[in-house]
Amino acid sequence: MSVAAWNVRGLNDPSKHNEVRHFIISNSISLFGLLESRVNVNKLDKVVRNICNKWLYTSNHNVSLSSRVFVAWNPSNLSFVPVLVIEQAIHGHAIFTDNVCIHVSFVYGLCDRDARKSLWGELSHCADMFRNEPWVVLGDFNVTRFGTEHASISMITKAMQDFNKAVLTAELEDLTRTGCLYKWNNRKKGDEAIAKKQDRAQGNWKWFKSLGDTYAHFHPPRISDHSPITIQIRVR
Repeated sequence: MSVAAWNVRGLNDPSKHNEVRHFIISNSISLFGLLESRVNVNKLDKVVRNICNKWLYTSNHNVSLSSRVFVAWNPSNLSFVPVLVIEQAIHGHAIFTDNVCIHVSFVYGLCDRDARKSLWGELSHCADMFRNEPWVVLGDFNVTRFGTEHASISMITKAMQDFNKAVLTAELEDLTRTGCLYKWNNRKKGDEAIAKKQDRAQGNWKWFKSLGDTYAHFHPPRISDHSPITIQIRVR
């Protein structure tokens, strides 16, 4: 089974529902963080039912009117228990049918550097809570870590320094990746083209010790300008 995250750039269009449903089935996804859904809280249930009828879900509508993050899961394979729900993330426990537990954080960082600072603080807090068990963080951080993660500009900004400091503080490391190098692009060509690695998956020390053979695959963007991320889970 797989854990996945995808900035879908809106889910109000029914044609996108078919694409997401196909992506879930073709990649054996059991836990899915959908970012930037733009779905009104009153319509969210209908959208989830249309995509994955028998799945359960939770969202951060209480702290984000635009539903920056919602998480859906297949209850036949696991349960997901939210532990901390904030504007930029949903952090929780994924408990499999054999009672094995991992911690998963689905992240959608705000565009503003100062606004992201609260997210970095929450990651540090979660690192302390989840230190003794496997923890993976995945999603759209809205900032790159290294100069090589931008197709045309190699400078290191203060926002990137903030991110790197947060990663070091939380003791996270990038998972081995396959697939697309740049996870976001502005869908333009020539001199106007911009591509970056804003989406990523990271794990703590316990993740690598218990699930070190897992890797993050970045798929073509399809209906979005962001690559969806999948992580195949083989619980030991």
